[in-house]
Amino acid sequence: MIDGRILSGTRFRGSAFALTDRLVATAAHVVRDQPAAELTFVTAGWSVQVQEVRVDPSIDAAILRVAESLPVVPPLAHAQLHEQWRVTSRPQKADSQLTGAVRAIDHMIVNAGDHDMTVLQLHVAEELRDYSGYSGSAVVVNDSIVGLLVEQVRERAAAPGSRPMAANVLYAVPVDRLVARFRLNLKVERPSAAAEPRQLLNTAYFDLDVLKNAILDARTAATDRMLALGIPVQCTDMKVVENLRDWLPAHFGEFEPKGQLTLRAEVNSVERVVGYVARYRQELDRVNVFCPILVDAVPAEHITRFIDEVRSRIGPHRKWIVLLLVGEPADGFPEPVVALPQPRFVPRDVNGWASNMIALRRWPSPLAAVWRGDRSRADRPPGPEDRGRHA
Repeated sequence: MIDGRILSGTRFRGSAFALTDRLVATAAHVVRDQPAAELTFVTAGWSVQVQEVRVDPSIDAAILRVAESLPVVPPLAHAQLHEQWRVTSRPQKADSQLTGAVRAIDHMIVNAGDHDMTVLQLHVAEELRDYSGYSGSAVVVNDSIVGLLVEQVRERAAAPGSRPMAANVLYAVPVDRLVARFRLNLKVERPSAAAEPRQLLNTAYFDLDVLKNAILDARTAATDRMLALGIPVQCTDMKVVENLRDWLPAHFGEFEPKGQLTLRAEVNSVERVVGYVARYRQELDRVNVFCPILVDAVPAEHITRFIDEVRSRIGPHRKWIVLLLVGEPADGFPEPVVALPQPRFVPRDVNGWASNMIALRRWPSPLAAVWRGDRSRADRPPGPEDRGRHA
């Protein structure tokens, strides 16, 4: 999980966390009246500009689209009664993490904006008397995000003329309600499940930023609702394709994934594959469609004819159809296809992955320098500034 802080210029606004590789969640009141261009999401070794802000005051939640892909995508889960939770965001560098137990999963309140909403009621063990700055944090159970922290509860009794201190009760928006309200089409597990450590070592989760930007640029330039994208990877390396497929809903909406087809002449004729794809036309007025097409060694003229005939057969439609042409055609991708860059490692990806793996496991931060090959930091003994610092 990646948690961090929202800055407006240099001013701290509140906490936040990565919900997908390009979407950051926070409380609505953290970014209220702030233009996206002035906001930055800052996390361990990472500072990313905010491009778009979507706010829903009825649940005091906001989704921020950031300019670059973040390397670790967290698992999401439903909270269960009596589970032990934690919040690792720190408004200030010396602040403690918060821990406690889930006391209610469907508590009805009227929030500070006078909206009815259902929240998780959390008992917090750390009696800080004021939890300002923690709003927007991820509430975590067993390494899965279960909620978005939005509100503290003030003591009901206070001395005359004094400001009530915070009680040891916090409220959080359940993550499934956050996903549903913003129509993010993300999977929320039930019951809570621990993160799969091997997923964090899968390079396809953090080296696809340049491809994703190219897809978003292609969508902006498109003259109709059909995208033909070419990705020059081996057909056996379908994990990259799966991760791109799973990323698309956050930017296009819900997708109906289709089984892969092949344009190889020894398997299918162009006309036959066009016929398969044309059958998806009836779905394109209600849902986006994603279909991978294998094109290793396929002549460019066959690909061009396939794209032109599919566009003619399906005609105008409301939703997107994304044809992902996978492999290396005989003559390269022809003009109707937007050729995506070759997936690759860059040092920044590896550095960001190392920092966030260290933060996720809550190990001493100098270990990240060892993994990055930064011997100037790795060789020195940990100092006071590293004690308890993991992000």
